[in-house]
Amino acid sequence: MKRKLKTIYVAFFATTMIVQGCNPDSLTNLNKNPNRVDKVIPEYMFTGAILNMPQDSYGVMAQGMQYFSSYKEVPAVGDKFYSFGGTGAPFNYYITKLNRLFQIQNALQENPSENVNKIAICRILRAYHFHQLTDVAGDVPYFNAMQGENGNLKPKYDTQREIYLDMFKELDEAASSLDASKPGFQSADLFYKGDVTKWKKFAYTLMLRLGMRLTKVEEPLAKTWVQKAITGGVITDNTDIAKIDYANVAGSLNNKINGWINGNYNKPGGDNVEGGKYAATFINHLKNTKDPRLATISVIWVPTGDGGYKADTTMSAQRGMISGSINTRPLDFDDYSEPSLLVLNVAAPIIIMGPAESYLLLAEAAIRNWYSGSAKEAYEKGVRAGMTQWALWSDQAPSSGKLSEAQIASYIKNNPFLSSSTFEKQLEQISIQKWVSMFGDDYEVFANWRRTGYPKLMPVNYPGNVTGGQMFRRFSIPLSENLTNKENYLEALQRQGFSESTNDNLTTRIWWDKQ
Repeated sequence: MKRKLKTIYVAFFATTMIVQGCNPDSLTNLNKNPNRVDKVIPEYMFTGAILNMPQDSYGVMAQGMQYFSSYKEVPAVGDKFYSFGGTGAPFNYYITKLNRLFQIQNALQENPSENVNKIAICRILRAYHFHQLTDVAGDVPYFNAMQGENGNLKPKYDTQREIYLDMFKELDEAASSLDASKPGFQSADLFYKGDVTKWKKFAYTLMLRLGMRLTKVEEPLAKTWVQKAITGGVITDNTDIAKIDYANVAGSLNNKINGWINGNYNKPGGDNVEGGKYAATFINHLKNTKDPRLATISVIWVPTGDGGYKADTTMSAQRGMISGSINTRPLDFDDYSEPSLLVLNVAAPIIIMGPAESYLLLAEAAIRNWYSGSAKEAYEKGVRAGMTQWALWSDQAPSSGKLSEAQIASYIKNNPFLSSSTFEKQLEQISIQKWVSMFGDDYEVFANWRRTGYPKLMPVNYPGNVTGGQMFRRFSIPLSENLTNKENYLEALQRQGFSESTNDNLTTRIWWDKQ
């Protein structure tokens, strides 16, 4: 009997092992990576969302706004407008930046009352990313975007006006819902460490930016949202700057600067990889206005005769390359200015939004009589913030970002606000100051230039260019949309007045960029 029971137990055990061995769940568990996290951890993902905020580095924008120029053709699309290369709208936002926020928000909905601040901040960042996308592409999928899990794999394209109206609503509701008694993302928040009062300022500053976008297309609507933003309270101090800090450590590098170094400025002096230098339009303006920032951001590398180079940051020596003027390496290539080592520091910060922009927007609101404050005072504070922010960069000899009060005061005295001039002259002065103070924020400068027409850039009609010598005014929608969402894609192109055959017609204007 014992032998029988033993045989039964052995048979049962063997059968159980066979069954378990064939169990798909057991096999799945066996192949699971023990180090993989299979659920959304909002705080961890939010840090990634902040790090993912800096815009795509569009060399064509920086060249088009005539910060940079190049003697070569291929790297100089924005300098010479000779091809459509590099002008694709960043639809990858949907699967990177926006998808990350979508996942965080879904996870936070498990406890919405406790997570009210976190949800609001995600809504603010969603508006931030969408405004960059629509501002370069025009009509894009918005309301039905990110609905793939619901079976909507072909979202319709919404008009830019509809998108803007909803972004205003989102910013308004999100800012109003921020509650100082509830937690934020705390240490995972690389901007403000969970300080929701600063996030509220960020939201209203973004609202102010977007409100000003509509000055040519719907001025009454622009006024409404600009005044709402001002009443809500915008960024007015360097302590409120939304910035990302980096370190000269693998995995923590400033990728935008690292790209500049690898693409052009990998060593002081000599032939840059892509033939890039500062543009004459930018350098000449800084020299003509005796701007002390010139010595901070610009350098000429002078040959020492022994194969080495020494830095010259004196104002008189700086010289920019005339955009679209040459297509072969000039003999005097070393005599042109390029970014200083202070700028080319892979540990340098990236400013997402700060007081230099908000004060200059307030100055514009004042000259439009939408703000009761002094346009002159707001302008001067914007200039001051645009100069003092360079102290956030570490000194890299011989360049320093720490400008003295005497230097700043002298600049303001020599370049006073045009209080008694025309509205148009005042708008030009404010817009040019944004161009200087927001150096590096190519998206926003490109948008402001399209809206105001300032600064007045030097015409470039390089032989064989694809825009008739005009600066592009939009980016093209990826052709992959024709394969995956053809009907909605073609309808959106037609609605905006161009066709696919013209490569999305880069000179066609988006909704708010009214003639």
